[in-house]
Amino acid sequence: MAASASHALQTPTATRIWRERGGIPPDWLSEAMVGQREPNGTFLIATALGQQRVHVGDVVIRHEGSVFACPPSDVDERMAEIKRQIASTPMHPQLVGPGKSLAPYLPLRRNDMSRDAKRKYPPARGTPPSIEFVDVNHLRVDMDYQRSIDNQASKKLIASIAANWDWRLCTPLAVSRRGDDRYVLDGQHRLAAARMRGDLPHLPCSISTYDGPADEAAMFVAANRARRAINRLDDFHAALVAGDEDALEVRRVVEAAGLKVARKTGSQSWAPGEVAFTGSVQKVLGKHGEDLVVETLTAIALAFRGEVLANGASLFIGLTRILVSPPEGLNRQRLFSSLTHHSMKDWGGFVHGVKGLDLRAQAMRAALMKAYERTNTTH
Repeated sequence: MAASASHALQTPTATRIWRERGGIPPDWLSEAMVGQREPNGTFLIATALGQQRVHVGDVVIRHEGSVFACPPSDVDERMAEIKRQIASTPMHPQLVGPGKSLAPYLPLRRNDMSRDAKRKYPPARGTPPSIEFVDVNHLRVDMDYQRSIDNQASKKLIASIAANWDWRLCTPLAVSRRGDDRYVLDGQHRLAAARMRGDLPHLPCSISTYDGPADEAAMFVAANRARRAINRLDDFHAALVAGDEDALEVRRVVEAAGLKVARKTGSQSWAPGEVAFTGSVQKVLGKHGEDLVVETLTAIALAFRGEVLANGASLFIGLTRILVSPPEGLNRQRLFSSLTHHSMKDWGGFVHGVKGLDLRAQAMRAALMKAYERTNTTH
């Protein structure tokens, strides 16, 4: 062992220390091992704060029945903390994990008690994750709730990460353990960049256990909403997997009209008959009910069969505004027939350059009424 190995002869009888060099571990360490040693020489140990991966060269320390690992450079500090703890008062039963100080877990002396030390917190949710290096080919992505990366913005980001890879910026990917499989909750772009390079076979992962895909999706939504806004369509699909009632209702009425919800973001990725304006559908559904929504979506589906609904949101809102406050004598069937006066692309010309959904809806409503009046005079 390095210079720190000298402590092996000076540690208290309750403390054991061992350097991982690929040899046979001592009995006290074998009892803490989880599973078998990996081909790369690493293995897992059970600590008081969850599983920890031991790499070749690490030092494993056991004190008062608790086991943890650290780099050789940290041994001096760890042993000094243990000795200070032994010389004062018993240590907190939960030993800290790698790279952390033991000091926060030592009992506070009466004179050191502060107002913050008396604060009570609710129990932590979930179980501590396992920090592991995982083969990039063994990591999966559940596209039922994950955001699509098949768009120009994501492709540029992935290419940039790959070209400028810096391990100091590669925080552990958030990963779910499903049996023998590992699914990425957060870190899809880093994974794609590593695969693009081809010379990064393993990535650091923080692996947790969830109660199934719905629980994963709910955590994905909560984490991304807390950190930054995510694309509405990605948010919608994650909410679907999580069993959100509003999202399920939107999907039901869209499918009742003979359409389906788009999975990918960006109109260039949409297929004919795919609806991406789920937010508009949900808003109208909540205010005016299912019948109006299904009627409007069905009219759009019939008028633009085989076309990509690139301007579907503006048409949908424009139509519903007419139907909610119809002019006197409005013939609904004739209004729907007027949709065929233009292609979906040409309808987009009426809102070209108009910013904001409300203003676009007003412009589309006016264009629809003109087409309706022309239809009215030619029938």
